[in-house]
This record gives sequence, C-alpha cells and structure tokens, in this order.
Amino acid sequence: MITFALGMAALLGIGPLPAPDSLVVPMWADTAVEVEAAIFPPADALLPLYYQVAWGDGDTLDWTEPLRSPTDISRYHTYKTPGDYAVSVRARDSLGRTSNWGKSYSVKVWPEPIQKGLFPTDDPIVASPTLDLHGNIYIGDESGSFYSINPTGGSQRWVFKAKDAIYGAAVVGSRLVKRPGGCNPLALLWPRKRTATDLIYVVSLDSNLYCLDTTGRQLWSTYLGDEIYGTPALGADGTIYVATDKGTLAAVAPDGKMRWSFKTGDEIAGSPTIDLKGLIYITSDSVYCIDGKGRKVWAYGAPEGDYFFASAVVDDKGIVYAGNNDGYVYCVGSDGRLQWRTPAPDGDEIRTEVTVGPDSAFYFGTDGDYLCRKTPDGTPTIVYEATDIVVATAAASDKGTVYLLPDDGTLCAMAGNGRLLWSREVASGDKDVYYTSAPTIGPDGTIYVGSWDGGLYAFRGDGPAANTLWPQYRHDAQHTGRLSKPDRRGTK
Repeated sequence: MITFALGMAALLGIGPLPAPDSLVVPMWADTAVEVEAAIFPPADALLPLYYQVAWGDGDTLDWTEPLRSPTDISRYHTYKTPGDYAVSVRARDSLGRTSNWGKSYSVKVWPEPIQKGLFPTDDPIVASPTLDLHGNIYIGDESGSFYSINPTGGSQRWVFKAKDAIYGAAVVGSRLVKRPGGCNPLALLWPRKRTATDLIYVVSLDSNLYCLDTTGRQLWSTYLGDEIYGTPALGADGTIYVATDKGTLAAVAPDGKMRWSFKTGDEIAGSPTIDLKGLIYITSDSVYCIDGKGRKVWAYGAPEGDYFFASAVVDDKGIVYAGNNDGYVYCVGSDGRLQWRTPAPDGDEIRTEVTVGPDSAFYFGTDGDYLCRKTPDGTPTIVYEATDIVVATAAASDKGTVYLLPDDGTLCAMAGNGRLLWSREVASGDKDVYYTSAPTIGPDGTIYVGSWDGGLYAFRGDGPAANTLWPQYRHDAQHTGRLSKPDRRGTK
C-alpha cells in the first residue's frame, strides 16, 4: 500500500514530504515533571498526518494516531536521568511519504527540581512577593493575611492580619537605630553605633497604610480614606507615597503622619515611581510629575484621552515610559512633552510596567496575550504568545532570561534567544480582579511568584536581576519603586 502511494506521489509530480515546520520544547527540564513537545505540521502535507518523536534518551514515540486537521499537537515525556538530550520529530502523510527527522532541539535535564518550594496561603494571591535584604519573603493574600516567610525551607515566620484584601506588594525600607550602650563606662567615650533595621510597608483595601517591623509588630497605620490596589513607593528620605483608587496620591512621613496629598483627574490603578531627583510620577488620566512638596511639575495626557493603567517607569535622564489603554507605549521627556509613542502589536491595551533587559530592550505585556520586546531603535515585536492576557510585569535576569506570568496561570521563563526555557502551571480558573502577581527575582536567582489558587511558589532561576535601570516589578526585590543608578562594576 505504501509503495502504491509513493508511486502515485511520483506520478502526480509530488516531491518528498518536508520535515515538520517547527518543534517547541523547553530548554530546561527535571525528572519530576514531564516535558511537553509542541509539533507544528509540515508544509504541503496531505491529511491525515502521523508524527514520531525521538526524545534523545533512547525512547522514541510510536507513530501517533491519524490527525485529520493541520494543527499543532503536543506530546509528553518524562526523563528518568539528568543529562543533555536532543529532541526531534518526523512526519508521515496519507501518501505514505515519510519526512526526514527535523531539526533537533536540546533539552537539559537538571538533577534538582526546577520548582524549589510552595508555601500555601489562606486565600488567592495577586500581589507580587517582596524580599528584604536578608532574603525573607513578604506577601499578602485576598483575605488580608500578610505573611513573612523564611527563604530556607519556606516556613512561616509570622502572619499579620489587615481588615481587607491585600492586592499591592509590600515595600521594604530601613531605618537607623542606636545600639544600646549598656552599663560599661567606656561606652561613654564613643558615640553609640547606629544599625539599620528593616521596616515593612503594606497597604490594603481597608484604606490603611501599615508599617510593621521584622517581627510582624505593627508600629503605626495611616488611614487614607479609600481602597488601595497598587504598591507604595519609598523615597530616599523615608517618605512613603501611596496612590488610592479615587485618584489621590498621598505622601506619608516615616512616622505615619500625612505630609501632603495630590488629586489626579481619575482613579489610579498603578503605583508611584520616584526618579533620581526625588520627583514622583503617577499615571491616571495623564502621566503626572509631582515634586517633593506635592506640586504638579507637569502632566501629559494621551491625544485620544485614554487612560494610563500601567505604572510609569523613569530613566536616569528623567524620561518617562508608560503604556496606555489606547495600545501605545508613550515616551515623555523630562519637560512633559511627548518624545515618541509606539504601538503594541494589534493595538492591544497595555497594563504592565515596562521592564529593561540586559540588552537594553523594553519588555511589556498586552491584553492581546502577548509579551512584547522593543529594542531602543526598533518597534515592538512579539516574544511570546500566551493563551490569556498579560497584566503582570515581566522580570529580566542578568542572563537575559525573562520571567512572565500570563493570566493562563502558567509561569514561563524565556531565554535570551527567544526559546522557552521552562514553564510551570501555578494557577487555574479565573481571578476576581485585574491584577496578577508579578515574578520577583531574588539575589540568588530564585524566582518567587504568587498564585490566585493560593500559595507562594519558588523556582530555580539562572541569575540575579539584570543590572539595568528597571529590571523587574517596582524596580527591585524590595519594591521601592525608586530609581537607582545601575552598578557599573564588572560591566563594559
């Protein structure tokens, strides 16, 4: 039968069957989770199609059942032994033509699991995890529980209860305290030394800004009169800036007293951003620049009057970048004038902050399910297409890996060459709010992300956050929202 079919193919002048167009497999795997290989059909194949997969470890998948539509399919495999493997695929069509094996793709199977741990929480999480300088993790959930988690072993250190849901990330700062001198008379000869202690600031839908110490003890709270969805920002002088749902930006002193407030023209969905000079930027009906005394320096509104959901990001020259619901990324100069705007693919709404990779490219997500990349002189291109919207800010490592959690609930790690490094499902179903947990990169490269199924996940990464102006959500793992100059040591 196959011989007859091949004879008919020759008679009809039909050439050999090309190898499948492409194969998508992750670059990293472990022995705990099966690997998915997505196979795309070869050109000019006559249905039905059959596929065979060689996994590189001596196991070759038998020919699949006949597939009667020219769509991609997925096949799965679990590696039993760590090592480096090459995966390839070939196809056969209804004429009996068998293609050559297609291009092989490498898979590195690690001896340690990619997932390092899971800390279950009482309720869903959409906040981004925050780390202090000792590596302790802080995150709040929809019930108002605010957890402090030990990075070693993932055990709970303590829990604090707010009166309503926590959707914004915590911010970690520090203060100087005097070390007690005790009764030693010699202590009088020298001034008491000052040491830094961490303070944690967290907001809730109960309209409060809370200040906690590292034991979970509440030092003070300030009532701001409206629900708070975003993350505060922390000034270099210790001032905490908080944006409310009714469009008010509040400046709160380190002792919890209100310094001033500024009213925008609409609600504020995002978070404040602070530049090197101490100017504050907030997005609403416009992008606003406000000085340290609460006075408007300038405001820029999109030409069509659309809304800025995404938080602003600022560089060391005072140039501001912000995505808009009109589907454009805007670049506004330090004088408040538009420098340029560039459209997202398909003109989809942009709700994520812009982050900057080690190659100086911008990354942002869209409501069209895309993770996009824009080089300094180029137009945005699609890096990854998810199966749901992308509203969580991406994070970039110093190796160029970009971590992303779309609303399909699958955390993805994309390598600098555009290949999928690995992916893991961390959530399913629908959320109650538009916010999604943004991945946080720890100093040891560990990736932390919250799940709306309830839980904090930790995954193995390939390095610390990129040494750029804005490598992850709210700039750093402490989520200060404050720009700092990149460390140029060891860079060209």
